[in-house]
Amino acid sequence: MKSFFLVIFSLSLTFGFYKALSYVKEKPRLKPITTIVQTGPLKEGLKTDHLAEILHLSVDQPRSITPEEAEKALLKHPLIKKAAVSLLNPHTLYIDYTLRSPIFTLIDYENRAIDEEGKAFPLTPYLTPKNLPELSLGETDLYPLALELLSLLGTQVERIDLSKAQDSSLGRREVVVALSSGHLLRLSPRNHREELERYLALQFQLEKPAIIDLRVSNLAYVTQP
Repeated sequence: MKSFFLVIFSLSLTFGFYKALSYVKEKPRLKPITTIVQTGPLKEGLKTDHLAEILHLSVDQPRSITPEEAEKALLKHPLIKKAAVSLLNPHTLYIDYTLRSPIFTLIDYENRAIDEEGKAFPLTPYLTPKNLPELSLGETDLYPLALELLSLLGTQVERIDLSKAQDSSLGRREVVVALSSGHLLRLSPRNHREELERYLALQFQLEKPAIIDLRVSNLAYVTQP
């Protein structure tokens, strides 16, 4: 009986050894990465040297990294929205990635832009400065309102100020929109759609840039700056 158990134990050890050996053969040791190939909607959206820096890869001291580790590291970067990584060959990392697209610059902060999802990120040194509309959110959580106003007014928008949109005083509560025409619109957060319709009906009667307060129903107070 004792010899029977010894045989079973010996067979188990042998099976375990060959299983471990086959696992090692199936999972070869990763080679150091010496080359990065990148693709994406933008041609070289980020410099290859910067991608290498994010991944802590160096030509002088190459090291190995798995595609999964590379993806996690890339997605921690504030400007990278999506990333897919694979190995073209043992020494070459292939990175397909998408950058966030800024739609506003945040004037409450230095060197900050924001995309459609509401994710803020630095513009420089990563992106070439664009002529983007400015946005002030203040302490509010009304970013969807800014997106709606931009959708309604399009490229006319130069600046949207929501810093007083949730003011405790009704008299001070307003949304301010500066347009490329020079007009400055004062709107209410709740009735802005109806107020914009009044402005669009009125705009061609205004020969000079004006401040137009549309917060009172059915009225438009027009003053020259």
